[in-house]
Amino acid sequence: MFSVMIVDDDPKILDWLKSEIDWGSLGFNLICLAEDGIDALHKLNQNKIDLVITDISMPKMDGIELYNSIKEYNLSPFVIYLSDPEDLPHVKQGLLLGAYGYATKPIDKKSLIEVIESVHERLMDIKREKEKDKKIKERFEMSLSFSREKILNDLLRGKGFPHESLNYIIDEYDINLVREIVQVGIIEVGNFDASTKELIKTGKFEELLNRVRTIIADILVQFEGLSCNMVEMDIGVISVILQPVSRVELSEFEEETADFFQEVIKEIQQNANVRVTIGVGEACIKLRDISQSYMGAKAALRHKHILGGNRVIHMRQLDINEKQNLLYPAEREKLLVEYIMSGNDSAVKLAEKMFDDIAVGAENNLKRIAFAANQLMFNISHFIDMQYDFINKLYDFRKFNNVDFLEFKSKEEIKKFFILFVNSLMSVVREYLPVQNNTLIKDACEYVLNNIDQEITLARMADHLNISKNYFCSLFKQETGTNFLEYVTKVKMEWAKLLLKEGSYKTYKVSEMLGYREASYFSRLFRKYTGFSPAEYKRQIRESQDNQ
Repeated sequence: MFSVMIVDDDPKILDWLKSEIDWGSLGFNLICLAEDGIDALHKLNQNKIDLVITDISMPKMDGIELYNSIKEYNLSPFVIYLSDPEDLPHVKQGLLLGAYGYATKPIDKKSLIEVIESVHERLMDIKREKEKDKKIKERFEMSLSFSREKILNDLLRGKGFPHESLNYIIDEYDINLVREIVQVGIIEVGNFDASTKELIKTGKFEELLNRVRTIIADILVQFEGLSCNMVEMDIGVISVILQPVSRVELSEFEEETADFFQEVIKEIQQNANVRVTIGVGEACIKLRDISQSYMGAKAALRHKHILGGNRVIHMRQLDINEKQNLLYPAEREKLLVEYIMSGNDSAVKLAEKMFDDIAVGAENNLKRIAFAANQLMFNISHFIDMQYDFINKLYDFRKFNNVDFLEFKSKEEIKKFFILFVNSLMSVVREYLPVQNNTLIKDACEYVLNNIDQEITLARMADHLNISKNYFCSLFKQETGTNFLEYVTKVKMEWAKLLLKEGSYKTYKVSEMLGYREASYFSRLFRKYTGFSPAEYKRQIRESQDNQ
């Protein structure tokens, strides 16, 4: 059964369509009714609707505007219009935009049912086509499922293969694996420091990774007793699978792999000029236990938050208490960022829990806590900077970035500072992304934040959202309590304040960076917003810094 929604501002029409049409016999479920276009959009966001039957002439938002929004956000594949004879020109406009069909009022039941049946046939064709595509895709994926990279990934992540199948796969795909001793090391290149971030932005990070792979391969030549498989697991993260070429004692193999990883890190640091941390899992006697070594390598790598990065960290070197009390996984860092960027109050509770976990893992050693908290703040800043670079344009985070955590006198001081950092991020999000539950307004705000350096007009925004200017203005004011153009000015002026605060930009340059055509116009807006001209504001900032 497919789903249908009816939109009409006439209650009698809604009642007639609800009672007179046998929807079930036509292959549809009548999911909901809507009084106007705005009400319809809310319900479309809450339900999966296959067919929308809508009046074309309605208050607040007419059928054309509704269809544009449906098309823009892919809310429903088919729309049928209901219209009075005098509205047929608008119907033709809607059909040109892509609406499926129409019925005139007073409604002819037989004609309407014919259009609905036609839609049902099209929906069935689409369903059959999707099922066909799905089967083709499944067959295609199955044919690729035994690729070399995927096999190694599956083995590392714990997917087992039958004995005979694994023998065949190793031979067929020329994977250099044997069923004996195995050990996994995870090499994290760059540790996401400032230089690495710049390489990623300029597109040169892949060149660096190729250099690292070459270094590993060259070093392997020196270790004739080892065979190696390399697998890229994530950006800048390479898993190295080591096995002995011939039968050896476990202790002898571990000594050789330890020398191998030490040589790798030394050569990468010297010849690739980049920070690198290597986590090494414990060696396992059988290949089937490779995932245990891999998980141990991941756990060892996470200890960089306590022991420090830019080194080899071996699970064998950690005592039993450290192994049992591993730090939180990196996924919680990403979850914290998601909470922060959605303005979710749970962010603070999660941040407090993560800090407490750090303190326990560091055995309340203040120096270790300071290092780990500093690393955590850096990782969060990195995630946000990579995905939401507007944050640093609207808030000066230097007071957090330039702090020496070792100067704090207690665990409580570090925690208070860390929570202040999280709350400051939350305040910026709530200030500039004030509406999270309305997709139109959220999209509008994100568009402004991601295009601060462009000229942003009401007409351009309405075109971007594919709705009328009047409707957008009304909706934005209703949802945020602020005029849209005032919001745009606020965003631009806050970035202007930070640019002027840096002191290296002249007024005309700041004006250009904000997308204003005339510096004089920018100066008038800035004075109106701050009470100072750009030059006066720069002078005030300079005097304030001199007095500190």
